Amino acid sequence: MATMITNECINCGACEPECPNNAISQGDPVYVIDPLLCTECVGFHDYEACAAVCPVDCCVTDPNNIESEEVLIARARSLHNDTDFGNDYQSRFRKGNSEEKTTIVPPAKQVTAPAVEPAGAAQEKTPQLPKPAPVAAATSTPPPAPPKPSPQVKKEVKAKKTFPHELSKGFEELSAQYKRSGSLGQGFGKQLVLFSQPVLGALPHATKTWLEAAVQSPLFSAAGCTGLNILHNMLLYPLLCMAFAAISQGPAILFSQRINMYVFVGIILAVAEGIYRLRDGVFGVKPADEMIFPASIYGAPLGLVLQPLLAKQAGVVRDLPIPVDGFYSKGFVEKLERERRYGNVYTLQDHGEALLLRMEFPRWLPDIGLANRARLPDEMPDYDYELVLKDGQLIVKGKCTDESVRKISSSVGAFPPEFTTVIPLQEKLLGFAHRFENKNLEVLLVKDNGGQRGRSHH
Repeated sequence: MATMITNECINCGACEPECPNNAISQGDPVYVIDPLLCTECVGFHDYEACAAVCPVDCCVTDPNNIESEEVLIARARSLHNDTDFGNDYQSRFRKGNSEEKTTIVPPAKQVTAPAVEPAGAAQEKTPQLPKPAPVAAATSTPPPAPPKPSPQVKKEVKAKKTFPHELSKGFEELSAQYKRSGSLGQGFGKQLVLFSQPVLGALPHATKTWLEAAVQSPLFSAAGCTGLNILHNMLLYPLLCMAFAAISQGPAILFSQRINMYVFVGIILAVAEGIYRLRDGVFGVKPADEMIFPASIYGAPLGLVLQPLLAKQAGVVRDLPIPVDGFYSKGFVEKLERERRYGNVYTLQDHGEALLLRMEFPRWLPDIGLANRARLPDEMPDYDYELVLKDGQLIVKGKCTDESVRKISSSVGAFPPEFTTVIPLQEKLLGFAHRFENKNLEVLLVKDNGGQRGRSHH
């Protein structure tokens, strides 16, 4: 067996049904591969199926157990003695060997043999002075004319698609009309957020990332404002404990030695909470940009109070997802491309009277051992799409219509030929306008705020 599953396995189970030998099973604590059954898919595919579908790339080569193609195909034949693999079986060891290599041979120079003169003519011929070499004359072949540039083929302009509940005004016109009503990225709002960091750091992690995206300032980050809030609570909690002591036992306790106990309890409470909120860095040893900073004791109710204001001013309702939790090595972009094929890469912004959805469609054809991959282009063909606004949800359906791509996508894991994404919406909507350019879908969803302004769009 030259393939193994590392401890980074997340137990998703995607690899188990892909194995042609049933060599993968649930182990303790992660999935395992039986070395007596694994053939690295030799005889079935020109790639390892488990590695192709693994979302965290934990199906890797075992450096301590390397096996040759001959050993693997012999094992496949013994496991599947009713299958005739022949001599042209598929194997990752042979991947790319069938590609034809063309050798360009320069054309041979044309040699003109000298004309043979009659025997008597040489004697009658008078000697002549040597003539200068003629300049390229009519006897020599004229140089070929430079090729004319081929006329540019204009890309076919597809007709704009329209769907039910789509407004009569275009996307550009509505975008200019429904700009973000409030912004924390400039002016007084930005300054207020920067000065309020010790308090705003108590909010839940998602809310702090919204603010970070809205403010767009190096002076504000989820990690920074959380740290300031922890220091802020080192002072706030002892004061609250002192206030509790004064209310429960009278103001005189503030001037006695007993108040020190309440101060100590407040400091211990702030330290314990701070360690818990920084546990990803303290115990998980994660960098700050990958940590999750939970809310403080009072952060959750504070977030509920500020949520309506933040939804209008910050505007970030849904940010781009992290493709695979815990994946920190190179290959992050490929994982993001995989999420595009599932319709998961989109953002949702609140512009006050409208919502703006931006969704990224698949851009590149995956290189995961696909058959005939060399004959296919690197760029993904444009997807067809449908938009449905129904029951407070926007449903986006994407479909690859290129038959050459669909033939391979339907048989390979982590490469679906189509997707359906359901986006729940809290607001009542009048309708929408959309634009699709460069594999990016933008949908502007107009809210129904009383119905007076919106009816003019129809």
